[in-house]
Amino acid sequence: MSNSMRRIVAATAVLGVMTVSTGCYGPFNLTKNVYHWNSNVKGSGEVNNKWMREIIFFGMFIIPVYEFSLLLDTFIFNSIHFWTGDSPIKSSDLHNDGTKVLTLGEITLRWTSFKDGATVTYERDGVVERRATIVASATGYRLVDENGSVLSEAEYGTDGSVILLDSDCRVVNRWSKEQLQSVAQRQ
Repeated sequence: MSNSMRRIVAATAVLGVMTVSTGCYGPFNLTKNVYHWNSNVKGSGEVNNKWMREIIFFGMFIIPVYEFSLLLDTFIFNSIHFWTGDSPIKSSDLHNDGTKVLTLGEITLRWTSFKDGATVTYERDGVVERRATIVASATGYRLVDENGSVLSEAEYGTDGSVILLDSDCRVVNRWSKEQLQSVAQRQ
């Protein structure tokens, strides 16, 4: 075997060992996202949610969706995460009950949607400091605390504007239809 061939084989072996040794530990975001999607499947009629999730799970196991996502996470995405510090696949941060979670240091915000609004929970170091509910009103939405007191309100204007009011019904901010459209287009 020539010297250059030995170098190629050695480089390939080192690259393979580096990929395998660094790829097995990481966030597994693709696999988590597949799992979260599966856990949010709803049943209907004769088949309740639990059985529908189980049927979908077995189908995704037989087709090998779970296996394929696990292989991609292990050998590609977790390796990229290891070497760059950033995963190309972002975690959905969506819990089984539909709660979206945002964690910033010791602060955690939880958003759980329901038919006409959402519940928002503010936690610091795992302790709930504040909980409020967003509910629909005749003119927009209200942010209501645990005692039923209105904390703030967003009202829709007939011209397409939105007015933000504080708990004493004072105007905190006003956005015209054009300003709202401009913000929406930047997203």
